[in-house]
Amino acid sequence: MFTLPHVFTNGALFQGNACLNIAGQASPDTAVTAKIASSGTGICSALSKTDADGRFTVSLRTPSPSFTRYTVTLTCGEDVHTMEDVLFGELWLASGQSNMEFANDSNPKCKDMYAEVAQKTIRVYHVDYPAFGAEGAFPWDPDTMMTGHWISSDDGKNLGHVSALGLKFVNDLYDFLNPNADVPVGFLNATWGGTSMPSWFKLSELEKETGLCERMKKLGNYPTPENWNTRGGGNFQQTSAQYNVKIAPLEGVKVRGVIWYQGENECGGQYWHRMYADYLRAYHRMYTRLFAAYPGDFMMISSLIYPWTYGGSGECNVGYLNDAFVETALEAPGKFAYAPIGDLEPVWSYHQGNHPIHPANKYEVGARMARLALTNVYGDTGMKSPAYLDQVQHIHNRMVLTFKGGYGNLHVGHTPGEALHGLYIAGDDGIYLPAEYDIADNNILCIWNDAIPEPKHAAYAVQSLDVKCNLFCGDCPVTPFFTDKENYINIEQKPWYDTSVNSRWASRLRGDILDLFFHPVFHAIPGSEVCCDTAFKCQSNGSIRICSEEDEKTFGCYVKSYPYGRLDLQKYKGLRVNLYNTGSMTAELVLTTADGDTVLPMKKLEHIGYGWDRYEAVFGELADTEITRMTFRFTRDSDRFHFVNMERIRLVK
Repeated sequence: MFTLPHVFTNGALFQGNACLNIAGQASPDTAVTAKIASSGTGICSALSKTDADGRFTVSLRTPSPSFTRYTVTLTCGEDVHTMEDVLFGELWLASGQSNMEFANDSNPKCKDMYAEVAQKTIRVYHVDYPAFGAEGAFPWDPDTMMTGHWISSDDGKNLGHVSALGLKFVNDLYDFLNPNADVPVGFLNATWGGTSMPSWFKLSELEKETGLCERMKKLGNYPTPENWNTRGGGNFQQTSAQYNVKIAPLEGVKVRGVIWYQGENECGGQYWHRMYADYLRAYHRMYTRLFAAYPGDFMMISSLIYPWTYGGSGECNVGYLNDAFVETALEAPGKFAYAPIGDLEPVWSYHQGNHPIHPANKYEVGARMARLALTNVYGDTGMKSPAYLDQVQHIHNRMVLTFKGGYGNLHVGHTPGEALHGLYIAGDDGIYLPAEYDIADNNILCIWNDAIPEPKHAAYAVQSLDVKCNLFCGDCPVTPFFTDKENYINIEQKPWYDTSVNSRWASRLRGDILDLFFHPVFHAIPGSEVCCDTAFKCQSNGSIRICSEEDEKTFGCYVKSYPYGRLDLQKYKGLRVNLYNTGSMTAELVLTTADGDTVLPMKKLEHIGYGWDRYEAVFGELADTEITRMTFRFTRDSDRFHFVNMERIRLVK
């Protein structure tokens, strides 16, 4: 009687033109014959022998990819095991934590995806979760017998439980590979939300990484028999736990590469930038040895991490982690690739109760990762890597940034006149402000801020909660970057710098519930109305129109302080703003703290033209108390036109 891992069963898809190692158990001390056949005709065969305990491994060379259905037969004495309807094509491993785990049936567009793949020769192997759950007794040794099942492309019910990103990835590979050939495509679905990267390491392989082992021992996350299964609800996160239950059942199967979405558990700042880069290198070495169909051409394609909240105010922990992906890819472009995703607006899944940590736009991410696979693995033309920062020059009060890679020209967004979001600049003091910019030929970006006469550092798409970062090279987002590699970066968002945008992604706690959704940038005070206005604008893409309701003489609007977007005005000398229609009005800036309001007069600096004037409020010595609101307040002296338009709010250092 054969005992085999569940992956070796009917309806399987294995990598073509590769080695397939089938390890199992049968009668002791007996010859084992393995044969691949089609329509009764043998294609290849191999011999092995069981040991005294009945264990064996037999290796077969698989046929070239095609739509031909094969049988794989194992014979040991009178015992016979036959796998029917077996295909050979292109196979990938999809692994990581919850954002890779995010299933199709949680995606609002899943029915369209099911319809798209239904007629294609795509297969998915899903490794089941162990019955004992996250806090159970995980096996110390790899358990190759954990259950799983193959899913065909027309089985929408079971596809609903596997990675949405993975399904989109193989769908796009299939479309590219099949116009002129018959190439089945599939992936192995091995994911678990909330896991650390070391949980996916095989311990016997990790032991070969001596330097990394020593560092992990100092961190306290190196496993020993004495500390194994001692973490309660965190047992599933212990080093090697996921390998032992999710990856070990796949041993013997070879894959073309790995698509990876994980890292949130390692969002810990500067140290984890260095540690995670070493994790990535070690993971690639381990999985090349264990699963690479072609060890010299084994690709690990990762999604960068979405800017959810990790840490306290202003922390750029996501940026540090993403830089680890970039670092490994730039040093070894034949091994690693990454997909930037900071331009994608968060789309929540109704099926997950709008849980604000798992954006549902996984098909878009899968498409970007597929594009990288097509150019780096399958020979398609076009972009091999997103554009990345290559050189930095300081010229007077400007920073000149030169980019390499990508496929096309630098540009901002997809709409003419769209403002650039997520780009910051700082001087020696490390105080970052949104940058002004100009795009020159040859993918050169010139940036500055009038409040920073001697800029030293720049950062793009590194701040937690910076979404819709919209610097592109061709049709792909530019790689996030920061130039200060020595000092800890702290950036407070200032979405009110761009008055053409009326919403911000903001975080706050309501009791024990995290509220992480879009919120207004500008709020109306009582007796007022506020809206974006493109009819009245001077030096921006749009202004904020603040209207008085009925006969209210005082009206205005305010911006609020949020974590990752605090009103850190104590760092600045004052604020300047363009105002329209204030000839017969009094303008004030009101700063609110727990101690009350500080009212600062806004005085006219200069006339800009067309009804617009530049105003300034001087902060003076502000108390070092958290400012919760910044209010722009106006009092009218006449009954004509009860409104003010406001744009281009800028801090002065």
